[in-house]
Amino acid sequence: MKSGPGLLGLELLGVPVRLASGDADLSERLTLCYARVRQVPVHDGALHASAERCGSQWRIHVEGREERYEADAIGAVRALNHELLHGIMLRARELYYVHAAAVAWRGRGIVLPGRSRAGKSTLALALVLEGARLLSDEVLAFDPACGKALAFPRAIKIRDECAAYFPELAPSFQGTGEGRFLGFDALSPDVVAGEARVDAVVVSRWAGGASTRVARISRGEALLALAESSLNFGTHGRRSLDCLSELVGEAETFSLRWQEPREAARALLRELAA
Repeated sequence: MKSGPGLLGLELLGVPVRLASGDADLSERLTLCYARVRQVPVHDGALHASAERCGSQWRIHVEGREERYEADAIGAVRALNHELLHGIMLRARELYYVHAAAVAWRGRGIVLPGRSRAGKSTLALALVLEGARLLSDEVLAFDPACGKALAFPRAIKIRDECAAYFPELAPSFQGTGEGRFLGFDALSPDVVAGEARVDAVVVSRWAGGASTRVARISRGEALLALAESSLNFGTHGRRSLDCLSELVGEAETFSLRWQEPREAARALLRELAA
């Protein structure tokens, strides 16, 4: 990879990215986030993304998106990751995007749609610790051309209230609060999957004090959950509903009520194995 201090050359969903930062700490955080993304030479045709100090703030800029300003490094990383995803969506328009975690288990894609704070990352990590491979803990990138979910493997982000579920990984978490990530070194070398056909859509809900419960739901209910969490519904025009229908396809569809993620992951995998 042709790069320099604070400069990364990456490829995300087929889009080459030039990711720049003039701050050593921020560069380290970004390197952690994208440690398992394919590295490519930096070139002029790449999507440009940068985070740099501007007085007492951080200036975030991604080509094709409006500039943002953040007060600290944690906010800068969050904003850059968010804007970078949307910048990639502008270039890779042929894909359908859903706010969801996605893993592959025994070659079968499992999708967990949901908005922020729905527990997607926590469940994705629990599934990975039970033997699944990571596609993404944040975004499902579905390719209608091949009918598969593609990998968007940033480091898994775990919030304060969820870190306690994984005490054995405590030394491997880096950062705090909204900036806490799990380094890929704590997981198996082959933890990232390349792509997977979607075989299960799981609409999950955290319920404090409740026991874990996996139940079958209709494909229509799963489709509605995917639609509610879609990031580019309408971009494909009349094809948007077709994309959702293809995504659900012949997948098994479930609801999952849970409190403890490891127990929930095991219960879900038992159901899929059955």
